[in-house]
Amino acid sequence: MSDSGLSPDEVRAVAEVHNELGPEYRDAVVESFLDRIDKQVGDRIDAHLATTRRPEMTRTSDPALLERKRVQFGAMVAGTVVGALGSGLAVEWSIHYPGSSLTKALTTVWAIIAVIYAIYGWRLRRR
Repeated sequence: MSDSGLSPDEVRAVAEVHNELGPEYRDAVVESFLDRIDKQVGDRIDAHLATTRRPEMTRTSDPALLERKRVQFGAMVAGTVVGALGSGLAVEWSIHYPGSSLTKALTTVWAIIAVIYAIYGWRLRRR
């Protein structure tokens, strides 16, 4: 607590003043003391944040990057739609073919979707 800015002597002095003054001044002494502590804690937090803060993210207007993100978003939406339709087909399949189970059908559909996503991701990494 040596770098806190408040020495033990200062704390004792504030406590003595608090005891010596009448009730009408005690609240003011405590309030002043707490304000000093609050300011010092705030300064320490600001100093710590200044040393550890990451640089702010800036928006880019690179057309190639924006196009790539647009294509990726479109692929994610298409994958979600394919996944939903595939799940629906798997449920229908398991209902109409009594020998198959819902778990097997869904596992097959989601395995196919996972392979499609892996291939698409591999293609994006190569670009």
